[in-house]
Amino acid sequence: MKPLLFLFALASLASADQAADAQANALDQVSRKPVSSNKHPDAHWFPDAGLGLFIHWGIASTAATGDISWGMLANKPWTDKTVTPNIYYSRAEQLKPDRVDYDKMLDQAKAAGFTYAVMVTKHHDGFTLWPSKVGEIGTKQSLGGRDFVKEYVAACRKHGLKIGLYYSPPDWWFDRKYRSFSMGGKVLDMDHHPVKLPPKPADHDAKRKALVTAQVTELLTQYGKIDMLWLDGGRGEIPNAEIRRLQPGIVINNRNGGGGDYGDTENKPPAKRFKGWFETCQTCWPAKKWSYTEDAGWNTAPQVIAELVGLRAWGGNLLANVGPKGDGSLPEQATAAWQEMADWMKHSRESVIGAGPGPFPEAVNAPVTTGKGVAYVHFLPAFKETAVWKDAPVPKKAILLRTGAAIPFKTQDGSLRIDLPADLRTNNVDVVKLKF
Repeated sequence: MKPLLFLFALASLASADQAADAQANALDQVSRKPVSSNKHPDAHWFPDAGLGLFIHWGIASTAATGDISWGMLANKPWTDKTVTPNIYYSRAEQLKPDRVDYDKMLDQAKAAGFTYAVMVTKHHDGFTLWPSKVGEIGTKQSLGGRDFVKEYVAACRKHGLKIGLYYSPPDWWFDRKYRSFSMGGKVLDMDHHPVKLPPKPADHDAKRKALVTAQVTELLTQYGKIDMLWLDGGRGEIPNAEIRRLQPGIVINNRNGGGGDYGDTENKPPAKRFKGWFETCQTCWPAKKWSYTEDAGWNTAPQVIAELVGLRAWGGNLLANVGPKGDGSLPEQATAAWQEMADWMKHSRESVIGAGPGPFPEAVNAPVTTGKGVAYVHFLPAFKETAVWKDAPVPKKAILLRTGAAIPFKTQDGSLRIDLPADLRTNNVDVVKLKF
């Protein structure tokens, strides 16, 4: 098994590959271009950030069945509950966000170690979570003009998290008359009846491009400084150059048809080290869906921390997803995991947040991160062996971050060897700090 794949044993990687490829095709994603990180100084928080919070909430959250947007497509090549688009969109009127509280959510997230967040402002279903002046569906039409983006941005600033906004250029509501709501087989309409689609008007795509440009401009001009724009599909309807004109110091992901500031993987670790910045987005709460559902399982704190450790050992970030319930409250499984993560961060945060990459797995059999004059060896819960680091510098001291206790080590045949006794192990990641 490849080294990083071991860290992600909780995910079904074959299923993730299949879903990711099918979704990329459905979103008309063009080939990813090489990344070139934004040189603006305001963008350089990203490589040290470590842990981000992805927030998927919207129409699909009300019924807790079927994933956001994807739940309305028939004949998907992965397991997911399905409803017709007409039923899906009717649920916009069932949104009762009585317990949406970004202040409370991001306060808890900050304690759990998250340093940035990315809120889904509009998914592929086209429903905007701010009262957009353009477009046909969103909070302006359904929730009295409530501006969830404004509430979220204010909470990020209050709690010191970098502000990320997700936006989908593909818009299935806008395209609804000219697209199939099936991913295979017969062409299906919004009731999943076979249909012959009419040709798109000659100006249809130009109008959608104008819609995307107008909505992204709203997001980047109405809420002050935005730190990240996370675009998902399309063909560069709004070019990165225009995004940077509006927000010069912004970080842009690599899904906009024109390159981006960092490489990424979805629901699986990278197969090899990226050159430059990178991020893995991962379903966590629930474990196998982006929006709230009760039948997809839940990741534990040790699982998420192990994923984070593996990515940080290569210099990457983990964007861990939560799907709030229909009323906006967090699943209890998420808050419990966040509390356990907060307890771990109290003693071991320095090993992942702000720490740089290490020589895993080329020279050491446990994930290692590094800092100025220090290194951190991470003993994952399933790792019961001696940590062996070939050609390592000889440390002056080794301590267990959780307790501050000195840990014995020895050098043998040019390798540093560290044993962590069973009575010092926990069911979470145990970190030994080496001081040189």
